Amino acid sequence: MEPKKPFHETVAENLIDQLKKGTAPWQKPWVAGDPGAVMPINPTTGKRYKGINAIHLMSQGYTDQRWMTYKQASAVEAQVRKGEKGTPIQYWKFTDEQTKLDANGKPVLDANGEPVKQTVKLERPRVFFATVFNAEQIDGLPTLQPRRQQDWNAVERAEQILQASGAVIRHGEQNRAFYRPATDSIHLPDKAQFPTADNYYATALHELGHWTGHESRLNRDLVHPFGSEGYAKEELRAEIASMILGDELGIGHDPGQHVAYVASWIKALEEDPLEIFRAAADAEKIQDYVLSLEQKQVQELAAQQSQAEQEHQVHAELQELHKSAYEGYSPLESWENLKAAAQAHGLTAAIGRGGAGEYDPPYVVSYTDQAGKKPPITTELFNDGKAATSVNGQRVPGTGLTSDHEWQTAALNNAVAQVRSQALTQGADMKQPNIENMPGRLVDRLADSGTMTRADAELTGALRDYKTGSDATREVDTEILNLASIKALGASLPPDFTGQVQVLGVIERDGQVMRADEAGEQPEAFQVYARRGDAQPGEDAFAFIATHPTEAAAQELADRLALIDAHAQVNEHEKAAKLARVNEERVRRDPNSTDEDKSAAKEARKNAEFTAMQNDEDLQRRIADIEREQQQAAGQATPAPAAQQQRRDESESLGVKTFIDVPFKQKEEAKALGAKWDRQAQSWYVPAGVDAAPFAKWSKEAATAAVDAPKPVQATQAPAEAQKPRQERVYLAVPYGEHVAAKAAGAMWDKAAKSWYAGPKADMAKLERWAADKVPGQQGPAMTPEEEFAEALRSLGCVVDGKHPIMDGAKHRIAVEGDKKGEQAGFYVGHLDGHPAGYIKNNKTGIDMKWKSKGYALDPEQKAQMQAEAAAKLQAREAEQAKTQEQTAQRVSRQAAELVPVTTQTAYMQAKGIQPQAGVLTDKEGQKTYIPAIDANGKQWTMQYIQEDGTKRFAKDSRKEGCFHVIGGLDALAKAPALVIGEGYATAGSLSQSLGYATVAAFDSGNLVHVAKALHAKFPDKPIIIAGDDDKHLEATQGVNPGRSKAEEAAKAVGGKVILPIFAPGEQAANPKGFTDFNDLANKSALGQEGIERQVNSIVNSVIEKHEAQIEKEQQQRQEQERAQQQQERPRRAAKIG
Repeated sequence: MEPKKPFHETVAENLIDQLKKGTAPWQKPWVAGDPGAVMPINPTTGKRYKGINAIHLMSQGYTDQRWMTYKQASAVEAQVRKGEKGTPIQYWKFTDEQTKLDANGKPVLDANGEPVKQTVKLERPRVFFATVFNAEQIDGLPTLQPRRQQDWNAVERAEQILQASGAVIRHGEQNRAFYRPATDSIHLPDKAQFPTADNYYATALHELGHWTGHESRLNRDLVHPFGSEGYAKEELRAEIASMILGDELGIGHDPGQHVAYVASWIKALEEDPLEIFRAAADAEKIQDYVLSLEQKQVQELAAQQSQAEQEHQVHAELQELHKSAYEGYSPLESWENLKAAAQAHGLTAAIGRGGAGEYDPPYVVSYTDQAGKKPPITTELFNDGKAATSVNGQRVPGTGLTSDHEWQTAALNNAVAQVRSQALTQGADMKQPNIENMPGRLVDRLADSGTMTRADAELTGALRDYKTGSDATREVDTEILNLASIKALGASLPPDFTGQVQVLGVIERDGQVMRADEAGEQPEAFQVYARRGDAQPGEDAFAFIATHPTEAAAQELADRLALIDAHAQVNEHEKAAKLARVNEERVRRDPNSTDEDKSAAKEARKNAEFTAMQNDEDLQRRIADIEREQQQAAGQATPAPAAQQQRRDESESLGVKTFIDVPFKQKEEAKALGAKWDRQAQSWYVPAGVDAAPFAKWSKEAATAAVDAPKPVQATQAPAEAQKPRQERVYLAVPYGEHVAAKAAGAMWDKAAKSWYAGPKADMAKLERWAADKVPGQQGPAMTPEEEFAEALRSLGCVVDGKHPIMDGAKHRIAVEGDKKGEQAGFYVGHLDGHPAGYIKNNKTGIDMKWKSKGYALDPEQKAQMQAEAAAKLQAREAEQAKTQEQTAQRVSRQAAELVPVTTQTAYMQAKGIQPQAGVLTDKEGQKTYIPAIDANGKQWTMQYIQEDGTKRFAKDSRKEGCFHVIGGLDALAKAPALVIGEGYATAGSLSQSLGYATVAAFDSGNLVHVAKALHAKFPDKPIIIAGDDDKHLEATQGVNPGRSKAEEAAKAVGGKVILPIFAPGEQAANPKGFTDFNDLANKSALGQEGIERQVNSIVNSVIEKHEAQIEKEQQQRQEQERAQQQQERPRRAAKIG
């Protein structure tokens, strides 16, 4: 008799046979349906079978998912049919319940005299086997009922899981879906390429299964090439997990994309039958991990909701306390002050209840940074408005309980500085463990070690990827860096960031921001700038990053940037040097640092910089070149003074440049004497015809004599290699605004020489206009601005004929090289007003140029003449524009008189779901939509024409800035309780239908601020709400959200409130371009018109109530002031009478 096969071999053999036939459980597709309808379950316990047991039971071929033991069937008065064969399953026992014994080995009894039980972990887990029968093998069982009532939308839940994971998901692949471990990112085709939403989310969750294997998560072995055995094993785990998740969510399962792995799966199971057991166990872990992310998000949302409710209750209590508080002792005012102080540091303050003890504070304020982390800072707040701030439970040194707002703010500032200094210490201290020795990606090492926030770590990783990327990946690396920068900093960090950061105190005067130190005033704010690496010296060398109200906040951002730059360095020696500089700066600013601490940090920085210098290959190569040149020079005798003079005389007579060595600090002196700079030779020289005597101290011979005493030497033959002419760089004179065009033609930047030069693949013909010998002298212009602009046009491939360039400040088309007959792919704008400047773009090549005249020296009369001409041209241009716009306004008014009011919906209105409103016009056929645009005085200046297909345009040569359309008319707007301004007519129409009164359409985001200001001036007593568009599609593709930013700008300009639409979960993520405004919310979203009413009406009503309360408060204050003034006047009048 053959021995019985082990359980794992039996299971594996059965699955191998099914794999060959294509009938293994995870090879079978099923469409979306009820959740929990596929995986086998035990109806007695209500639990599903897991791991290998689930796979084994599904492979038996039954359609009913219910399985139970013989006893369980009997317990519900059901009977296993005679002759039916059961299916074995196994389960493991890892713990055991045992009777607790005392020291004498006797059982420990509880209060009822029963033995006390304790759970013991088993050193050797035990395996047990059971036999189960399918419901189709049992008589007397009721028909299969749905396992549970589905109380969620499967697609929405899948989207929530993806969002909760935080995984980086990038769309745009044509027909591929994959997870890339190197970048820890999921790549998918666009959603529109999938036949259904279920197909998309099933695919996305499959790739999310791979994502869980990252070393920072479940840490599976993912690094295997496509088609390898290891790759197939990982696919087996993800496929089984997809099957389990598909059943859990009810989104179906499609295994069609993974048939290529069948042969590898069969081979793996044949060689190791236990592999399917491990794969099934890992698949269960994948599902548990994914669902735990969803549960974590639910818990966080519940906690946030609970916190919000508690804050609401606390705020109500503070308002009651405020009513009876003495002046300067209001807890509500202290809370508002703490919120504002926290916001200045980029922190969000939250208030909750304190302890219940007699001396415990009734309220405690906590803080959260922009990354969602809570720094160890808390503020205790008492009923009398007094507050005390602590760090890690310790009161901030030098502070105490106080109701004084300045002292409260100072205590919080000190706490933030203390915490951030500690964080910087951890990130920069040389004694900290080297994160390079930690496992995982650089991003995870930086974030998990607490060196910096996750957002800063992602920016560091992106910056490092840019530094190490190739030309092929440059565009993608730049885009990723820009997105990471905006996420972390709210601004774009230059890709060539050098690590140099500048913090400037600024003031604002007459709408202009200027440096406070130059104005001799105290700073009102502080701006942070980052240095570009390839920028030429000048005002554009630094990129603006942010403005902060306090120097501490600005310096904290500067420290963050320095730390990001240090950890982004590829060279470890350079990284160590930069970290040492960060650490020295931290120690220098720390008030607790001793002189010894400062000296040690300085010494550490010097040592690190010296080590970096020694290991700088480029620097060592330059030193070697200099030493070699000095050795060659040492082989030649120093010429006698007479010979030197003779050589200078010969040079002057022949017009040859006489080069001199001028130290940097003495360059102004040399320039005053007539010296000039040779860009090609990278040296100062004495021009021909200029007396060389005043330059004797800088002569090359004098410099050599000062270093080496002349020694008699014998002439020797120079080495052969020294006789070879060294390849010289051809340096160029490229103005900053023209550097893009120069780079496109092959120019490259020499960081050491701080100059552009012709690269190895340069087109010298195109670079000719920037040749160094064409740098203008001081005698006067070598060519007119028109000639100079014409040459700039030619350098970009424009064909300059007789009429071009036309430098009148207007837009002009121009032919370019390669154009077909009649085609004009070039574009330019040029003007001669003030300093001549312009813009050029070759649309065929995509290269553009911001051109400025090279600024030839003009005498005072020429300057005055040019300024007068510029002023006259500007005045004439404005007058001509005003005349044209007035003529257009008259033309549009005549056109409007021939149109008819809309009585039934036009095609555009039907598409947008809006009803006809007074003031909108149409043609006699009722097809097109015409929307008049007026100014605040009611004058019509232009009109928006909307075709049946939704195409929009405005009247040619019309004025649009500051013009708008009022739903219901200007008279109705005067009666409205608030000014609600949206972008488009459809948005304003939907808002008007919801609010029940007139609203305003500004036509586009750029016009919002102009319309808001105009209406605020006309209706100064009305509150203003800006209903902006949420342009997520532009934010994802271009890094900007103009709908949001322009709405915020408009609201800020008039002290208004911004509201943006919030769509149902998953809608905007699935189609960001189709879900942007409130009209989309009403017509495309599942939330519908009710969504607008819930989101808009409550906010608008709240703004109106606050505005009315503020007006009432101001009236009361004026009345009180008047009464007080009357009371002061009464005694004086009485005194006169007496």
